[in-house]
Amino acid sequence: MKPKALYDKTTRRLKKILGRVVPHNTRLKPTGVCRVNLDDLSSCNARELKVHSIYPRAVTTLDIPEPLYASISDYWKQPRSVQTNYMVVEVPNGRIYTDNESSVAIVSHYNRVIENVSLSLTDGKVTEPDLNNIFEQRYFSAPTRFKGTVFTMLSGGAGVNNIGHWFLDVLPRLHLLRESGLFDEVDWFLVPSTRYSFQTETLELLGIPPEKIITGMEYKHLVADRLIASTAPRGNHTLVPKWLCQYIRDAFLPLVEEEELSQQEEEAPYLYISRSDSAIRNVLNEQELLEVLEPYNFKSIVSSRYSILEKIRLFSQAKVVLSATGAGLISMFFCKPGTKVIEIFNEGFVIEPFYDIATKIDLDYEYIICKNNRKVKDAGEGQRQHLVVDTDRVVGILKKMRKNTGEARYSIT
Repeated sequence: MKPKALYDKTTRRLKKILGRVVPHNTRLKPTGVCRVNLDDLSSCNARELKVHSIYPRAVTTLDIPEPLYASISDYWKQPRSVQTNYMVVEVPNGRIYTDNESSVAIVSHYNRVIENVSLSLTDGKVTEPDLNNIFEQRYFSAPTRFKGTVFTMLSGGAGVNNIGHWFLDVLPRLHLLRESGLFDEVDWFLVPSTRYSFQTETLELLGIPPEKIITGMEYKHLVADRLIASTAPRGNHTLVPKWLCQYIRDAFLPLVEEEELSQQEEEAPYLYISRSDSAIRNVLNEQELLEVLEPYNFKSIVSSRYSILEKIRLFSQAKVVLSATGAGLISMFFCKPGTKVIEIFNEGFVIEPFYDIATKIDLDYEYIICKNNRKVKDAGEGQRQHLVVDTDRVVGILKKMRKNTGEARYSIT
């Protein structure tokens, strides 16, 4: 870990510990939870909040084969079906408090945490609203006051620096906002961070003016004349709803549909996503893998080195995408139906989101699980495990694909 990142992480951890020990502005600690009754929205006190029901009782299913479901790491395994009440709430004189890591508390001017649109994580799992981390706080800085309307897109967790979580947990909130009819009334969009180019690029492409953007890195505690918040796009689980997939595709794919490739841009129907820019989940025999991929004219890319528009172009043209599991695979959202996606797992870290997405946008998905030499106890340990890929299995999948499609553009050795 780089010294600056280590310093920031240590500082955040120290502040969190001190915040639970040193009392300051304790009147700002919430006194309870505001419950939302979807069966009777009129029961909500309009002076405290107004609720817009978007997708009530929406059912999201995980449609993956039983062998893969059985292989999912025990610490990660999700149910096959979940139900979520998607809503957008308006909170007059609403307050938001976040550590921009594991807690986002939407607090009414009656000093109550609002359920469904607040979020608190413990060991990566969503907790009940009355267990929100804010109730453990004793030290509160004074909130910054914003005139007008603030819409929060804060996600907790990795939305601050991970492109996968950015596309799954942050951007889709804009769809819920539009569905509520309140989009044009927003003066400020509160996002986890704008430190990375994928964050600023996507916001610009979606038409969010930079002068309207504020971040949870800078404003961890604020109050607004009106605060607007939404349910987390994946609710309190990790399954990906179909509306989310459709929103991302509808929002980004049209940006390149009318473009013609420039002379400098080479069509790359076979893509291998290298994780050589990462310190975790590296393919240890990557050179061997690249050698067996060479006859197929695979293009090896490091996803983080491409702009969002470049990724849309690359993946929308791809016939095959091969990668170890990781955030770089989020660009599969831009693939055409029928594109072959091959995901490679370490057996100590088998997770479902990308297969889940693939089934919902009609991709042709296959996976390979690599053996691990040690038992993994949790996601924190699992996601750091490197991989040694069985290259014969990769070639087997590619040969079978060529045989089934009758494609013989390249000679196979």
